[in-house]
Amino acid sequence: MRRPGRGLGIAALAVLMAGLLMAAGGALVPRLLYRAASYSGSAMAPTYTKGDLVLFRKDPAEVRRGDVVLVTVGAMDGGEDPGGPVVERVVAVGGDTIAYEPGASRLMLNGRPLDEPYVKDGEPTAGSPGPLSVTVPQGRVFLLGDNRGNSADSRFRLRTTPGGTAPVAQVLGVALPQEETLRVGVLYGWLIIVGVLALLASAVLGVVWLVLRRRRPAVQGPVRAAATAEPAGPAHP
Repeated sequence: MRRPGRGLGIAALAVLMAGLLMAAGGALVPRLLYRAASYSGSAMAPTYTKGDLVLFRKDPAEVRRGDVVLVTVGAMDGGEDPGGPVVERVVAVGGDTIAYEPGASRLMLNGRPLDEPYVKDGEPTAGSPGPLSVTVPQGRVFLLGDNRGNSADSRFRLRTTPGGTAPVAQVLGVALPQEETLRVGVLYGWLIIVGVLALLASAVLGVVWLVLRRRRPAVQGPVRAAATAEPAGPAHP
């Protein structure tokens, strides 16, 4: 005999599994795909300021000019160790030649003026220690901060690394644009919320199923006709 609430129990289990998958996916998938960091310096102003949350896509298939990256770099020319990964912008990739002459208002990339609208105060050559001409080796990138007047970047690593560059293999992530960072946060945040709500719904369905399961179904069977009295026969003298 079929017990009451069986369909409700199946529904509760299905909602439970869906809730677990959504909540776990919302919590774990971003950790696998992205790396979040709180920016604590000033070298990337005005793009990032102290306290900004930056979301980086891990293991990028390609690093391009203009990308803001989280990267492990070598020591400065004076021997100072950066003490960990830094956030800098890629301005030249393998095969590019980046150059600067004192007095110039812009850097030259492959013989042409480099347009850099993201630079603080519109001064792309601020803080440059001297003339510069670097042909970037393949598999490496030349990095600068957006706040050129206050950035210890590739210009100050010319003697400790090849042309001040860093290996692409040491790029830990590429920063997402701020609008994409917001979309990622909303997407996975809602996935977690919906997953938690589904878990709560499955708990309610489970309680109702248990209540119905404890009830005894009414006994059903063939209806018997009531016995009728036989008519009395004629009295015998």
